[in-house]
Amino acid sequence: MKTSSWITIILSSLILLASILFADKVEPAKDAVSFNGNHYKAFLDTNSTWWEAKFACDDIGGELVVISSAEENAFLCKLAKENLIWLGGTDEFEEGIWTWDNGEDFKFKNWAENQPSGASGHNFLILDSKTGKWADTTDFSGKVKGYICEWKGTAPKSGKSKSSK
Repeated sequence: MKTSSWITIILSSLILLASILFADKVEPAKDAVSFNGNHYKAFLDTNSTWWEAKFACDDIGGELVVISSAEENAFLCKLAKENLIWLGGTDEFEEGIWTWDNGEDFKFKNWAENQPSGASGHNFLILDSKTGKWADTTDFSGKVKGYICEWKGTAPKSGKSKSSK
């Protein structure tokens, strides 16, 4: 394994550990929208790489969104307003083994046909909010126009969405 891969793994682990240690002190963004126990904030038309989106969410106390149900997937499609957005999934560390950046189990999947492609360098998960389907792509895909940050467990578990006050 290359030295740069080890550095990436170590940095990602440290960031995950820091986010776990400080998770109970995090408040969602004031304009975040609640849904089923969590808060979400969309950042659209950004042209960010996956890593830039991940660090941007970390910087404001959230995480790059993790999808665990069909209902959450549908909610996020509406929030993404027909954009391709980054999700918090990757197989960068082991090709074909998809993981959520926050360590949750990668159980719910909504892959588009012939996805994940397994192509070299296609290690980052995107949501096509027009179709609701997922695909993998490179970190530098110019087609991806945004991301959504998520704050887990910060809202009532009603299943309905509403603006945060």
